[in-house]
Amino acid sequence: MFNSFVLILLFILSFLFLFVIQKKGKKSEVISFISTIIATLIGVWLAITLTNSENDKKEKEDTIKLLQSSINIIDETKDYTEGLNNYFLEIQKDTTLSKKEIELKKSKNPIPYPYFFETIVSNELFTKNVSEKTHKTVYNLLINMKKISSYNRIEQYKSLLIDLEEIIKLEVLYQKEEIDFEELEQKIDKITQSNLL
Repeated sequence: MFNSFVLILLFILSFLFLFVIQKKGKKSEVISFISTIIATLIGVWLAITLTNSENDKKEKEDTIKLLQSSINIIDETKDYTEGLNNYFLEIQKDTTLSKKEIELKKSKNPIPYPYFFETIVSNELFTKNVSEKTHKTVYNLLINMKKISSYNRIEQYKSLLIDLEEIIKLEVLYQKEEIDFEELEQKIDKITQSNLL
């Protein structure tokens, strides 16, 4: 926007200069000057527009890569959570361990929280390019995950991880322009309605 304003301003100043030259009478110089100015301004405007377009495209690609990394982090957290849950379900069947010993093992192996994902969410690229709906929903889910991060609520915790992963996948589709904003909002609302705390 600023670049366009500067180009328009230069264009206007050039024409004012032309009127001054034209009053002195050299018409062929005026036409040559006008042609040169117009060609230069159009060239500069096109160069700026193309550069901005390429920068926007690169930023969108980087955002999609960041979102894909987020999906991997959430997926690993989900798998680890499932593995811990299965482990503790198995050792609870073991009659040689007391309830106190099991609780001690649980305290030494807390449910994993996706801290790396939280770091990605605070990344400037994420906050700048991800839709407001996704951003808000992700923060709400992370807050809820912190609140319920215990073995007593592990099924609900796993469900929130699944929702989080689905929302990020929807955002990838939105960034790739495979779905529009309205569809993104509807699908996110549908996901979050099923898991209200």
